Amino acid sequence: MSPNQQPVGWQLLLALALSASGGCDKPQPTARQLAYRQATTAHYHPDLVNRPPETQPAESRPADFQFGARGAGSPVMVVNGEPVSVADVLEPMIEDLAAKAKGLSEAAYRDYLTQRIIEQTGLEISRVLIYQEARKTFPDKAGEVFAKEADKFVQEVVNARFGGVFARYEAHLKALDLTLADVKERAKRQMMVSQFLHERFKPLVQNPSRAELLKYYHEHEADFTTPEKAELFLIEVPLSVELKKPLGQATDAERAAARERALAQVRRAREEIESGVPFADVARQYSKGLQAALGGAVGEISPGSLTRHWAKAAEVLFTLEEGELSEPIDAGESIFLVRCGKKTPARRAGFEQSQEQIIRRLMDDQFSEMQRKYLTSLEAKATIQRRHEFMVAVFAAAPRPARFEARGRDEERGTRNP
Repeated sequence: MSPNQQPVGWQLLLALALSASGGCDKPQPTARQLAYRQATTAHYHPDLVNRPPETQPAESRPADFQFGARGAGSPVMVVNGEPVSVADVLEPMIEDLAAKAKGLSEAAYRDYLTQRIIEQTGLEISRVLIYQEARKTFPDKAGEVFAKEADKFVQEVVNARFGGVFARYEAHLKALDLTLADVKERAKRQMMVSQFLHERFKPLVQNPSRAELLKYYHEHEADFTTPEKAELFLIEVPLSVELKKPLGQATDAERAAARERALAQVRRAREEIESGVPFADVARQYSKGLQAALGGAVGEISPGSLTRHWAKAAEVLFTLEEGELSEPIDAGESIFLVRCGKKTPARRAGFEQSQEQIIRRLMDDQFSEMQRKYLTSLEAKATIQRRHEFMVAVFAAAPRPARFEARGRDEERGTRNP
């Protein structure tokens, strides 16, 4: 949290407010109870249904985790006596993981999932450790203030994600074995943590000296530089359109013939533009690609902002003068014609103009470093049980690639109907 921001509402901590958690005023389940409940919950543990957790060797690491492995790990981690469930770590990232499981290759998703689990487990440990310190500081009546702020936060979530309908939100929580009270309590805890950190470290943050500001400015000049920009007008004839099928399905001869037809069209388009016909009219007639219906007006871009075969068109754009027209460009998958519109040269903000931004950054850095050292000291003194085995359980409970998801459904059906 920046020392210049309001303490209540720190985004990083409040993002955890959707995680499952016990309340301050109701009894916490014991580690044994929580482990049993999580180990027999099919929603979070499809690999653990009627299967006892297995402890992984202490020397193994998350990089060794494999989808479909039978080792279930421990469904609970205990931080200074306080149980942390798989849901606590998994819920804040469940939607993102589900999307990544569908969109990434199995290897890429495994790497992504492993990194997220390591980060989120560490974040959850930090949350618990700071909360345990924070609740020693605030009087009981302060809970009422945090509860009101938590109510506001939940209302914002309902408005933003569920159209303001609480019933839809509660149905969503029920599917995740959560209640509205759980979410509100979680949000209240995070606000208490945020306020605690703000009050503890803000007074210690010092204004940087002018020498420090200058040093930062010179070491990060790129951060204060606006890159060159240019308006891109584009006529594109994709070879696949000429072929009426994907390039991979065409023979070499077919691709060569399609390339010649596309080049011929782009050359005719260029001749018409040079004869005085407006670029937009020619683009609507000949272009079959990006922004054709808008007369080929792609808009203002900077170097490197376009990828794939369009990158070549962008590269040529920045070699042209304002109003200049390119020769036909063969980018492999498409033939292009590029016209350069208005160009804006690169511009660097001066030191005096950048001072306020640099001050904020350096003070934020101080604040973050103080928190890092504080957390390191808390963790050094903490008793954290079954951390690695717990991460094995989170890995097993996370959304899996399609082939393992299908296997999990088959196993569950087999368990229920032997």
